[in-house]
Amino acid sequence: MLPFKPPARRRLHQDVADQLRDAILDGRYRAGEKLPPERELAEEFQVNRTSVREAIKVLEGLGLVRVRQGDGATVQPLVDASFDVLPAMILHGEKLDADLLADLGEVMLPLLLEMGRLAIERHRPEQVEDLRRLRGIVADGGLAREQRGAALRDLLVLLSDMTGNRVWQMLARRTRAFLGAEPLQETRSRLQSDPGRLVPAIDDCLAALAVGRRGDAVLALHQVIHKVGEGMLHAQPSSAESAPSPRRKQR
Repeated sequence: MLPFKPPARRRLHQDVADQLRDAILDGRYRAGEKLPPERELAEEFQVNRTSVREAIKVLEGLGLVRVRQGDGATVQPLVDASFDVLPAMILHGEKLDADLLADLGEVMLPLLLEMGRLAIERHRPEQVEDLRRLRGIVADGGLAREQRGAALRDLLVLLSDMTGNRVWQMLARRTRAFLGAEPLQETRSRLQSDPGRLVPAIDDCLAALAVGRRGDAVLALHQVIHKVGEGMLHAQPSSAESAPSPRRKQR
């Protein structure tokens, strides 16, 4: 069990929160257990109690702990945590959890397919030009991989705007921020995910839209989304990085 380290960031409380989050994910503090008192944590992290208190508020906002006046902070089950904890769970302690990444794909794939269908049905002509612009960024091999990936995340938001559905728009923007989290950027790097593989299907979608074949455009867009989903469902990290969970072994 590694000791906590004095925080090095300017925002001390965020560094403390990150280390405590990782300790919870590691099982150092299990569901139902209480975190050490603020005084003890302040001594261990070598910070003041205000920084510890702010860190615990961050954990509470993530749904990792429940705080009661006079009773301290009690660790909650991970399934009750905020969606924002997922990136740190997928890539944690330098290990990639391929099973959890596949779980994420199982949830996101059907949702994105439906959003894509509505986007094609309801799009406006000027939005197709925005789609072409983003396609150009994704296809530009001279750009960094993550920069091209950012264009794909913007494409997700564009599709939500094409639906005209405010709930889809809110969800897509939240998903863009989620997919842009640092642990997921590192995950994509480890999987050597190349955004360029999606360009042919995007081109098929644009070509179908240009001649008014909306059904073909939907099929092409579904190919784009399926390729993204397959990257999650069939991630293959090295054996040193990830071991299958018991649940997956039983399948």
